[in-house]
Amino acid sequence: MVKRSKSSLAPDDREIAELFDSWDKLLEWLLNTAPSSMRMIQPALGHLLTFVRFFHANIGQDLDVSYLWGSLLVSQYLRELDQLPRMVKSLALKAESFNRHCVRTSIVTSSIKEVCFDIQYQFVDFFTITINEIRLAESRDYGVVVTNASSGPQQSIRRRYEEASLEVGEALSRLSKIDTASPFPVDPTTTGGVRSTPKQRCILMPPVKTNRIFDRLDVFLQLEELLAADAGDGSLQSIALHGLGGVGKTSIASSYAEKKYSQEAYDVVLWVHGEKDASLRQSYTDIALRLKLPGAQLLAHEENHLLVHDWFRTTECKWLVIFDNVESSNTLRPYWPRATNQGRAIITTRNHSLAYEPAQSGIEITSWDVNTGAEFLLFLLKKSIGRDLASESTSAHTLSEKLSGHALALSQMAGLIYDGELSIKEFTSMYLENPQPAHAVDGLSKLWQLSFESLDANSFSLLGIISFLQSDNIPMEIFKLRDGLELPSNLEFLDSQFKILAAISKLTTRALIKRDKDSGVLTVHRLIQAQFRYFLAPEQLQKAFNDTIILVSYVLPEIDMEKGQLYEGWESYNRYLQHVISLRDIFQEDSKASRGLKASTLFCEILNQYQRYLYEKCDFEECARTCQVNRAAVLTLSSDEDKIDLECTILSHQAQVIEIIDEIQRAIAICRQDISIRRKEKPQKKIYLAHSVGNLGIIHTSANEPEKALGYFLESRGWWASHYEDQNEDRVFGPCIQVYEARCRMDIGELDLAEEMLHDALAEEKKSKPPSFGTMANAYFFLGVLYRRRQQPESAEDLFIQAQNTWREGDQTRVHPFNAGILYNIGACCLDQGKVEASIKHIRESNEITEIYSRTMPVEHGRNLFKLSEALMQNGDEKEAEASVLRDEAESFLKKKRPDAIETGTENAYSDLIPIYWR
Repeated sequence: MVKRSKSSLAPDDREIAELFDSWDKLLEWLLNTAPSSMRMIQPALGHLLTFVRFFHANIGQDLDVSYLWGSLLVSQYLRELDQLPRMVKSLALKAESFNRHCVRTSIVTSSIKEVCFDIQYQFVDFFTITINEIRLAESRDYGVVVTNASSGPQQSIRRRYEEASLEVGEALSRLSKIDTASPFPVDPTTTGGVRSTPKQRCILMPPVKTNRIFDRLDVFLQLEELLAADAGDGSLQSIALHGLGGVGKTSIASSYAEKKYSQEAYDVVLWVHGEKDASLRQSYTDIALRLKLPGAQLLAHEENHLLVHDWFRTTECKWLVIFDNVESSNTLRPYWPRATNQGRAIITTRNHSLAYEPAQSGIEITSWDVNTGAEFLLFLLKKSIGRDLASESTSAHTLSEKLSGHALALSQMAGLIYDGELSIKEFTSMYLENPQPAHAVDGLSKLWQLSFESLDANSFSLLGIISFLQSDNIPMEIFKLRDGLELPSNLEFLDSQFKILAAISKLTTRALIKRDKDSGVLTVHRLIQAQFRYFLAPEQLQKAFNDTIILVSYVLPEIDMEKGQLYEGWESYNRYLQHVISLRDIFQEDSKASRGLKASTLFCEILNQYQRYLYEKCDFEECARTCQVNRAAVLTLSSDEDKIDLECTILSHQAQVIEIIDEIQRAIAICRQDISIRRKEKPQKKIYLAHSVGNLGIIHTSANEPEKALGYFLESRGWWASHYEDQNEDRVFGPCIQVYEARCRMDIGELDLAEEMLHDALAEEKKSKPPSFGTMANAYFFLGVLYRRRQQPESAEDLFIQAQNTWREGDQTRVHPFNAGILYNIGACCLDQGKVEASIKHIRESNEITEIYSRTMPVEHGRNLFKLSEALMQNGDEKEAEASVLRDEAESFLKKKRPDAIETGTENAYSDLIPIYWR
């Protein structure tokens, strides 16, 4: 931020900004040289000093905060504009509001840091723009700065001041949501919902805009009529646009949405990619961040999901949301907004049943008739039509008839005609002379063939890669490679930016893909992806699959086996999740179709990484699905050594998922199968054995078999030591395993030794660069469990709070079972101390989280209900009825996991069935 701002200044201004690099130098200038208008706001600038010191101490120790003082001075030193000192004073007073909040708050949370950074950015950017606007005016007016508020730099500066003031105000409003009375950092979303009304209008659409819509006025009128009325029965007023792929459903929806937004019929228009659960989750995160909902975080998908639902329900804004490319109502249902008079929804889908559920009505989008299709083709080629208008029109009708008025196909045909510099008549003659492929049932297949055969080698290879990726949002980073990476010969063009852009241009000209010029993001229609994969010969399909895998592997983080977890790489894994899922699903579909697509070792390794990522993100069902596909993929490998190694990793991940969502003894059996195979490997991979055997120890601890578990932890230590002895290294036992051994020893009764081991693991982890917040949070959590067993609930509560602080310092989601376990235990400790109200508060917060996972993890939710009933019973007679209902509900959740359960009236009846990670 500072580097970019400095570089934008003129050399003289940059020199002054660097000279005045401290508050003391600025103060000296204020006292001795500054104009009177600046000296008058010196007290207000003192608030800015306090703010900058906080920023430097908590966020910017490695950042250049001195630039703020220099840029502020330059903006005043240039010319004393009439209103500028008042603007600076106003912003400085907003910094005072932040300072007051920090004085009241003893703990600097990630939310406070985020707000601080946002405010600092606004200050720096405002001063930089002020300097540049004045310099620009001087250069245009030969040194005379126009100070009239209606023209010159003052207007631009005021506009940026108003933006800065608004953004800082919104940042401060997020602070007001934080419960400063809580003894630990509480996310704003737990203390009364979200700020429902954004101060600015907002539109969130796909990065690649739709071309001008053609001849869909009748559909627009139907949309207008159907969306205008209220549903009237407690449902969301909504419409499904359904029809064949490529007929223009998405174009209609996006054009309608943009039109209604420009007419101010809606305050907020939002776009959701609805093809798969992963794309829906990411879209809701994008919405939460775009609306700046308090508590929204980049990787907190479940939490963002709740925030957006709350916003839909509570906002006073008029909103429209479009769910694009929805395949099934089951996938969409969890994301469907609740009934509200403020909102409307449009679905685009090939599945006509969505017009009945969840939508209120439907409109079928059909292909054009021959005449309209011909008019559309002539519209697209209006600047390239031959002189013989009658012949051109007749040829357009012929092509439209052959393509059945299909919008996407006609667009592609226009691209071929334009790129080939042909008249419509010339192209029609060529098209009709080309023999009809044997498998074609209409003119579409011939068009695909013509389009694909016209590509050069580079654009052909590029489209092959694109055809395997998620269609809506393909980042250019996948194609921009680091130096020194090896590429197949057909992908060497990716080393040249010019050749990449030339290949992209070839594809965009033919209407095969679209590209957003600002972000570089590529999009492609799913129909084109499927048709191109079908067009490829088996060896070409395999090559494109392998090429895509290579490029995806280059953008993923490297794995550190010693850590045994991927927490530090979550952001990168999330960025490419949808593309990996696309590769996975296409491989699975191709396997069912028996086209012979074979996996590579690299593909299976990528799926292994994502199995771990999905497990850590608690997307257990998606993880189990990935494991299933990966096991089938491994069977297609030719190397027996690779098969063994990869299958063992899959088994390890399957065991960990089944431990949580299925039968724990089955998890033990799968984990033992993994270890049995590992032990037979030649040579043995001892570091993998250390982790696999350690996992078995963890699962036995969850199964309440601590003596067996301890034996496996000791064996894990042996494999760990032997691995590093072979490398002539002396390494301490991995903290990520040691914390669980300590937890096991607690169940044996070795509390003192367990405490010592946990403190050792913390000390060792703190030496890592960067330290693993996950391992450290686990250590504090287990220490909290230990002190609660010692019947020291106050100390235990402090340790659980420390566990939560550590977890949240990693900027991880509040809506995670581990955080739910922390909140539950804080509530239990409060109840142990007689702090009934605080106990109820924390357990209710935990209950909100476990309710999300109650289908796959019913006992965790049941335990919350049970403990909440206990707390309510102690809160007064008027709560007895609610407590009784909760107790019955808790028992029903317990029996979903253990139908034969007899004892349901104790905390241990629930805790003994909960995995050790958050027990």
